[in-house]
Amino acid sequence: MKKLIFWFIFITVIVSGCTGNIPVQIDINATVESAVSSALAANKDFVRQEILDYSQNVQNTQIASQIDQKINNAISELKLADVNLPMEQLTVTPTLSISSNTKDGCTNRFEYVSDVTFPDGSMTLPYTTFTKSWYIQNTGTCTWNSKYKVVYYSGDNVGTAKSFPLFTSDKIAKPGESIIASVKLYAGEGHNNDYTTYWSLQSDDGEIFNGGTAQNIPLSSVFHVGSQYNFYDNLSGAICSDNTGYFYCGSSDKTSGRGVAFYESNPTVESNYAGQPAIIIAPPLIDGGKTSVTFGPVRVPRGTWLRSSISCRPNAPLCNAKVRLYVQVEGLTPQIVTESQEFNDGFVTEWNVQLSDYGYHDQDLTYTFEVEAIGGADKDDEIVFQVPRLTDKAPIL
Repeated sequence: MKKLIFWFIFITVIVSGCTGNIPVQIDINATVESAVSSALAANKDFVRQEILDYSQNVQNTQIASQIDQKINNAISELKLADVNLPMEQLTVTPTLSISSNTKDGCTNRFEYVSDVTFPDGSMTLPYTTFTKSWYIQNTGTCTWNSKYKVVYYSGDNVGTAKSFPLFTSDKIAKPGESIIASVKLYAGEGHNNDYTTYWSLQSDDGEIFNGGTAQNIPLSSVFHVGSQYNFYDNLSGAICSDNTGYFYCGSSDKTSGRGVAFYESNPTVESNYAGQPAIIIAPPLIDGGKTSVTFGPVRVPRGTWLRSSISCRPNAPLCNAKVRLYVQVEGLTPQIVTESQEFNDGFVTEWNVQLSDYGYHDQDLTYTFEVEAIGGADKDDEIVFQVPRLTDKAPIL
């Protein structure tokens, strides 16, 4: 009987680590503000830390799977083009193993694959804390364990700490496997400042090593502190939920009936104007369906505006939804600062909220965009948030 219970628990643990339903659409290169310490759940309570950790792990696994799919597609294209490249240079495996063993006398090395969050050249507001993440492959012969770290190497010292654990749980990455490595960075005061910071990996015995065959290529983050923070650049690091629970931000797959939240570069809105980047949010296909997307925390100075143009899609006659913006100070109850009803009337609603009018400035704030279907939800209930942003640029009246 004890053996039966043991195997039941073992199988349950293994299955719980698997990921299904890779999202149809995701902007891998979108900048992610992922310093999320609290978020708004469906009942407006704070999200427990274990839920945030679970959400981040799900996001990391799905991002890894999506990149792996893109690489496999590239390999297929190369085969069709009869390009002769060594397969070991192309293949990565995003799966993490559960163990705690490391081989003696091995070599530590990694290869940079891509940016996951905040690609070089991204902009953020002053005093903002954000998470920079890279997708890397273990190209050495050592197995990485939970004692491995990402450590500051050179350049601007803008990390919130000198080192960060490579894993947040007891996982490993065997040679050939790929993972997401992350650090938390801080955007300093003042506008129009550029920062460049470099990070390396450190093994469980204290060895510091960089990427590439020559062992001299550290991980980098290059960002600009300016006057605008774009939410659509940070969608992959948001917390998305609907009436059923949490789902992966970036998914546009509505076949399951779940809510969706995804990026589009130039959607057309009711006024038939197109050309601006946007976030598309839709409720689940149930009566009173509700989808929430939470960003932050992001600190804003006095005089900051939250601005966006809100609309149904054109040629969506059944579109009818309530759209709300919540702002939350850590430890306090989230507040609605603006809301509107969107239906297909040929007009676009402008959100121009000066946050300091509500006492929101010089604070770390979370921002939740909520879409609630009025009556029965329909596939027409996709709301377009054009250029949702925090900016010091006031609207032109």
